[in-house]
Amino acid sequence: MNIGIISDVHLGDDHCKLIRGGNITATYESLKNNIFKFTKKKALDYLVLDGDIIDFSINSFEESCIAAKYFFRAIEKDGLVKELIYIPGNHDKHVWDAVEWETNIIRRLKEHEDPRGFRRTQPGLIDYKSNAPLELSGVSRVVNTKHYGTLFLEGLFEKGKTLPINVVYPNLYIRTEKDVYLITHGHMLELAWVLLSEVFCGEPELAGKQGIRELEEFNIPLTSMICTGVGQGGAVSKLFYTIQKEAKRGKTGRMKKLLDNVMPKLDQLIELPGYVEFLDDALLIAIRKAALYLAGDVSDSRYDEDFFKKESVRKRFLIFHAASCSQAEELGFEAPNKIIFGHTHEPLSYEAPMEIENLSFVKDGKAYLYNTGGWLDEEGKSAEIFFFDDNGSLSSVNIK
Repeated sequence: MNIGIISDVHLGDDHCKLIRGGNITATYESLKNNIFKFTKKKALDYLVLDGDIIDFSINSFEESCIAAKYFFRAIEKDGLVKELIYIPGNHDKHVWDAVEWETNIIRRLKEHEDPRGFRRTQPGLIDYKSNAPLELSGVSRVVNTKHYGTLFLEGLFEKGKTLPINVVYPNLYIRTEKDVYLITHGHMLELAWVLLSEVFCGEPELAGKQGIRELEEFNIPLTSMICTGVGQGGAVSKLFYTIQKEAKRGKTGRMKKLLDNVMPKLDQLIELPGYVEFLDDALLIAIRKAALYLAGDVSDSRYDEDFFKKESVRKRFLIFHAASCSQAEELGFEAPNKIIFGHTHEPLSYEAPMEIENLSFVKDGKAYLYNTGGWLDEEGKSAEIFFFDDNGSLSSVNIK
């Protein structure tokens, strides 16, 4: 069983290295050649797409899907893989949301059955010890086949030429003879994606164990808006994207113009009694200062070499890892001691992982972090493709 893992392709982003204007690139050819070099010109059994594959945060759904189809059709045409495992990240989490709607609402209603509650998470399991194919816990395979049912994503391929796409969220577990690997995108280590669960953690209604389901579910009101909703506002989305790009270059000119236009309108909308109107003015001044401060000092996990060294990130890692260990145990796996992330676009190769110590859940108290890097040409960064061979041994190759 041969497995490849990549992430952060960002199909739909103009800076994507693999597809440009509907055409495959030399970087895609390098990816293909490295896969065939590893497999000796055979198809991978699984290619894991570890999040931020389609980028819905900067484009409308239709634009992003049109950009994505060229990549999916290329890997099918070139015979790179037998099945895909798609783990949505923060930029394409709507893929998971759409799976929830399709399987629990739309299909049920079409069959005149009552809808089911959303699962919120869907773990995937691959066990080298038993040489078993991918298992989606709680999901039934199609009768008389080894595959799970088809999903809307197969529409990205040409008609009649599809690959099975298995959607897992947010964790895939791979057990080898020596280790248990956790494959996850990693966005839940960043404040924006767990803000509500951290802010409301002391409320009695939310008391109790915070598992993977709770980390996802508690934060849906905010993450649904900032994840994909921000890319669906037409001209408003284009404006936000312009401000974001400027902010990352340390510029705030467009933000200042926006605030100069918006603040007087907010002042008219906020109606307070005359004797407390100073609160109105103070609030608007505070909003302006906060917006300009954030725009001028953007803290972004992308290209942050020290992301995993930050105390706040370490704390979130401990919470997320503990929840993942509990999930793995419930599924019959040992606690994962090796973790492959994406999200930051900063590669950590097989030869140079980051070591995390003093973990009570794993053997020897240590875990090792690997990172897939990313496929954007900004900042001159590279991507790391990871491979598991037939024996479950891990390796990686860096692609510029």
